[in-house]
Amino acid sequence: MPAMTLRVPVAAVVAVATTIGLAPSQPRVTARIATGRSPCESAATTRAVWVANDGAGTLARIDPGTNRVTARIRTGRGSCAIAAGAKIWVGNYRTGLLLRVDPRTSKVRRVAVGGSPFDVLVAYGSTWVTDFDDGVLTEVDARTARVTRRITIGGFPTGLLSAYGAIWVGLGRAATEIVRVDPRSGEARRIDVGLQAPSHLLAVEGRIWVVNDGDAIALLDPDNDQVLTVTHVGRTLVQPALAPDGTVWVPDKQTDTIFRLSPATGRLLDSFPGGNGAFQALRAFGSMWVTSYAGTKVWRFSTGR
Repeated sequence: MPAMTLRVPVAAVVAVATTIGLAPSQPRVTARIATGRSPCESAATTRAVWVANDGAGTLARIDPGTNRVTARIRTGRGSCAIAAGAKIWVGNYRTGLLLRVDPRTSKVRRVAVGGSPFDVLVAYGSTWVTDFDDGVLTEVDARTARVTRRITIGGFPTGLLSAYGAIWVGLGRAATEIVRVDPRSGEARRIDVGLQAPSHLLAVEGRIWVVNDGDAIALLDPDNDQVLTVTHVGRTLVQPALAPDGTVWVPDKQTDTIFRLSPATGRLLDSFPGGNGAFQALRAFGSMWVTSYAGTKVWRFSTGR
């Protein structure tokens, strides 16, 4: 069965959703926290939200109890990708380094992974890094911080996701495929999703959400590799997240907007301002956090749940 494509003007969808009661209440901005120039990606540990600031070259620690930055650690300009486990891992696309940061001591260990690290993932006992320039997925031992394996992906690997027993890798530029990688064997299998540059990934309700670098969102059934629906909205979509109110938030860095979609169907429910260059959505501490890549702040939202 071909995928169902939804192409409905944003204003019309929001008006209908609000009228019939599908759209949840509008989120409320509870804090705007200055972390440094070009806040890129963020990650949460049990006590803090950590933000990699590309332009400032720092890793900022936010105390969620006070909404204050309590530490800034130098990681160098180009720090963007971030993942949290027992340690904080930051990828620097300018230097080709993966940085392991101890959240208690702020001690930094640098691991040369090469190329241009695009995304970082902690899963299956390892830390994984996509290399956009060299077409490689690099596995790093999370305990020793040593490179243990390099898996050839080809193309321009982008976003990472751990779900349904596999590692999922997005691809950039002219690609229309994502890649499913077996974390044990390293076997990589391509799946055509029909979207150019399918770069950002999310697992929700037994589906893989595939968000491209344009205006398209595809819902993929991981059991049979079939695209179920495609929704078109916005202009330059970035990293989505599942919110406490049960909706999926998808930031659009070009329009400074956050779109909220139904997790079951991918249907657009509503939209609202998300900060200057809304880039990445993160769910943590009962809130949603959105980085403003074209600015200096992270916006914290309450969803009313």
